[in-house]
Amino acid sequence: METKINTFIFDCFGVILDPLINGWYKENRLKYGLIDNNLQSFLKEVDLGNASEDDVIDYFMKYDGINSTKEELRKDIDSYLKLDTKLADIIKKLKEKGFKTILLSNANASVFERKIYSTYPEFKGLFDHIIISAHIKMIKPNPDIYLYTLNKIGSKPEESLFIDDSKTNIDGARDVGINGYLYTDSNLFTEYIKSLGINLN
Repeated sequence: METKINTFIFDCFGVILDPLINGWYKENRLKYGLIDNNLQSFLKEVDLGNASEDDVIDYFMKYDGINSTKEELRKDIDSYLKLDTKLADIIKKLKEKGFKTILLSNANASVFERKIYSTYPEFKGLFDHIIISAHIKMIKPNPDIYLYTLNKIGSKPEESLFIDDSKTNIDGARDVGINGYLYTDSNLFTEYIKSLGINLN
């Protein structure tokens, strides 16, 4: 008999929220001719909590062509914050129907307190648990972060679905027995939920 999914574990940036730092970099790298082979290594340190939001600003301020003040640059990066309201509504309905809804994010924790929760007050209420990599010093796709999450929320891997826009992160979840779904947009995800036999109406 097929195991029923009772737990939905969502990635944050690139799924429910647009990427902030990577979004800014992607849009500005052509404008300023940016080539930074060290960026992803630096962002891992941010996600582990070893570098702060201020460190991110200082890092980008060193790029040639960036003439903004620190405050202007932070505001520019913050402008990339956008909630997928359709997906938020899906998550809300899943939670209302008794499914566990979890956020598992590679991120620096302070951006949530400083910007996300104030911009979208409803955000916290979408999830039973919010697990941020910087708090626990582990990042996806390290298998330990998925095992930590399952233990924290009391769910079995085979009854859980991990939703992320990164195939690498999904492969990490699958390595510990969690079902994976590669996210592209809310419409396809809605169809996938229906295929699981879940009616959100």
